[in-house]
Parts: sequence; C-alpha cells; structure tokens
Amino acid sequence: NSNSSHHALLQLTKGVDIGAKYGGMTKPVHNLQVLDHPTEKSTLVRITIGEGKNRQVRRMFHAIGSGVMQLHRIQVGNINLSMLRGVGSECAQEGCWRLLSENEIYQGLGWEVRRIETV
Repeated sequence: NSNSSHHALLQLTKGVDIGAKYGGMTKPVHNLQVLDHPTEKSTLVRITIGEGKNRQVRRMFHAIGSGVMQLHRIQVGNINLSMLRGVGSECAQEGCWRLLSENEIYQGLGWEVRRIETV
C-alpha cells in the first residue's frame, strides 16, 4: 500500500544500511521527491545523495525492500550532465563523452587540476 511505501522511502532520509561489504550506513539523502505513480506497484522518485558508493542507489532501495527499474544520473558534483552535450562536441545522445575544461573540473567538482610534465 502507498502508506507503507511512503514509510519505506522516508528511511532513505535517515540513511540505510547497505551492508558492511558495501560501506555500511549511507548518509541521508539530501532531497527526496515522489514524482509519480505510473502503475500501482511502481513509484517514480528523484533523490539527491552526497556520496557515491558503488551501486549505492540500487543498494539503498534494496535495503528498504524495493527495487530500481531505471536509473538516470543527472548531475555529478555541480556539473549537470546535460551541459556536457554541445560545447565543442556533437554529442547529443546517451553514452557520449567529452573532456572537461579546467574551469569545469575546479568549479564543478572542486578538484585542482594537476599538470603532468611530458619529456
């Protein structure tokens, strides 16, 4: 029923145990939105997490007794992945990639760019 699924989803806001082998307790999700109920047994949600352990989202939903049918990453750090399309690239479909500029690396991920000296 929707009340029990709502209760299960709320567990994500407190963090869930995905197993010691996979990193133990997750940090609480920053944002949890129920967007739709396409069918009686499915719920479309949007979540924001502050860490990215291997297969973490799938494991979090498994820990609350649910599954993940589709998963779409839309942002990494402050880099919205839709902005990777275009900008010096003709990439307009899933699976395409491009190099990030030094500014994108620093502003989007907070990483300093290392210079590798060539001989």
